[in-house]
Amino acid sequence: MYICICNAITERQVRACVDAGAVSLDDLQFELGVASCCGRCASTACEYLPGGRASSVCEVRDVTRPVKPAEVLVEQGQAANSSPIPVVAAA
Repeated sequence: MYICICNAITERQVRACVDAGAVSLDDLQFELGVASCCGRCASTACEYLPGGRASSVCEVRDVTRPVKPAEVLVEQGQAANSSPIPVVAAA
């Protein structure tokens, strides 16, 4: 299916661009030229971005931070490698 008729951009191209890391309409415009002519496809293209109705990307995470910091894992009685560690009660 065509998303952008003016620039002949397909749904597959938009999905591939999002899977490669596009997270905004500006990214899609830069990489593909979506919504750079008449702009009628902008809302449809945005549906394929992370969090959109047609998104195949579930969640965007900052990979520079751990999902669960080590302190949280210790509080939950888990080590960073998911091995249980004994929790010693304070005396």
